[in-house]
Amino acid sequence: METQQSMMQKLIAKAQEDSGFHARLLANPSLALKEAFDIELPDDFKIVVLEDDSRTAHLVLPASAELTDAQLEQAAGGYCEGFSPPWA
Repeated sequence: METQQSMMQKLIAKAQEDSGFHARLLANPSLALKEAFDIELPDDFKIVVLEDDSRTAHLVLPASAELTDAQLEQAAGGYCEGFSPPWA
């Protein structure tokens, strides 16, 4: 299985050597990935491709580790997904 980092390196390399792919990746990332690498993403998964330039840099923060209200309720009730106590 390919790591996210190695896939990112492939995408960047292809975008640098293929101006058509570069343009498609910026315009419609999901379609560009499907055409170039046969990667099909779920409809509810969004990819945003940004390009740095001499006056702009992008900082990507990881997803928030904050729990939803439903997750907090489950934790308060002792719920643990995927865990079955031996007495159950």
